[in-house]
Amino acid sequence: MIDRNEIEAKSLEFEIHVANVERDYVFGWLLFGLFTISELKDQIFLKGGNALRKGYLENTRFSEDLDFGTPGEISADFLMAEFQKVCQHIESLAGVKFRSDEHKIKEKFSETDTPIEGLKVYEIRLYFSDFYGKSDHLRIKVSIDFTRYDQVLLPIQKMPLIHPYSDIATVQCEIRCMKLEEIIATKLKCILQRQHAPDLFDYVYSIRRAGGNINRPELVTTFIRKTIFDRNPHVAKEILLNTPFDFFREYWDKTIICAKQIVIEVEEAINLFTTDLADLFKEFPESYYRSFSFYEAKFRVPIMEAGRSMTCLKVVYSGVERLVEPYSLRYMRRRDGQEMEYFYVYDRTGRGSGPGVKSFVPKNLTAIEATEEIFEPRFPVELSKAGEYPEDRYLFDPNKPLKQPKSRANRNGPRYIYQCSFCGKKFSRSSMTSTLNPHKNKDGWACSGRHGFYVTTKW
Repeated sequence: MIDRNEIEAKSLEFEIHVANVERDYVFGWLLFGLFTISELKDQIFLKGGNALRKGYLENTRFSEDLDFGTPGEISADFLMAEFQKVCQHIESLAGVKFRSDEHKIKEKFSETDTPIEGLKVYEIRLYFSDFYGKSDHLRIKVSIDFTRYDQVLLPIQKMPLIHPYSDIATVQCEIRCMKLEEIIATKLKCILQRQHAPDLFDYVYSIRRAGGNINRPELVTTFIRKTIFDRNPHVAKEILLNTPFDFFREYWDKTIICAKQIVIEVEEAINLFTTDLADLFKEFPESYYRSFSFYEAKFRVPIMEAGRSMTCLKVVYSGVERLVEPYSLRYMRRRDGQEMEYFYVYDRTGRGSGPGVKSFVPKNLTAIEATEEIFEPRFPVELSKAGEYPEDRYLFDPNKPLKQPKSRANRNGPRYIYQCSFCGKKFSRSSMTSTLNPHKNKDGWACSGRHGFYVTTKW
């Protein structure tokens, strides 16, 4: 166990409180135990901010918790037993005194308040006695989030444990980490979904420190695969460029804990981020293909902010002004194959059927305005997961067979499928021509589109 002098020296070096030095030190020992003596060592992986600090980038931002994932299920009793075993091992080698009778484990989310359907996370709390001073009654908490059924896109990496303390020789080992490119891609996805200053810092700091070693095509491809924007990455780039950065400016100094020699000022971080996006997405040509399927930034930003503040929105939808409570943005597929984002709200104003749950599509939403009216949620507010594919993305029962099409007199020969570039409606043609006749969109309104693009040929 490190002594008082080393704790104070590291506190000055890292510019963090002495209690956080102790916590950071214990993080290293916990990782050593988990990936050497525990039966969990081949089942779990480290992710998040401490995966950067302990696996890839020495002396980056200090994170107050550990985030683990595992691809399957693990019982709470077995998991806690393994952590107790690791704590006992650390006590015997390092002399850290854990308060084993106070350790806790519980489900982090109930079925009704989970931010995404099916998310299974254990919240673990471990406690140890302060070893900086002489007071045995002082205790320090270690917070751990443990996600089950956590699926990754890139191979898990084995990395040498970063442990910047004098007993590094004792804890030298390899830890299993999410791949760096996927960690950064996840940070980018989080910036898309929430305004959390540490995500922006981690992204910019990783790009700056490890830029030459990062596979950038793999990074951006992984980000796209984690989101709904695979058909038009340009939309994701535009949303990211229009991130409401004032939120980052407000909380930057309050949430970024790191030494002054590595700190990045918020304006510099924003400039680096926006500049890097242009280079990151350069392999994707700018396109407005299917852009009508997504909520653009001018609508998305107030929707997300209203979800965070639990405030109502005033919107104009299909020409009618409404007062709505925002609940979810979900990318759903209709039976005809059409996919788009649906904005689920509780419409207080109502129209025809009166107040109730409504789903809005992007093309019919023409105005949006924030209000200061607070609402008490009737359902879980799921906007923190906007931009991801939902677990169930069908607006219909995919197991139910399609209706048989009505017979037509001439079914011989190929049929050429064209899609209206404006409303997305598909048309079957006996000849290859992109000119479209006057038609209505799928909601029954007259469409101004007169040209389509070729999709496929059916026989």
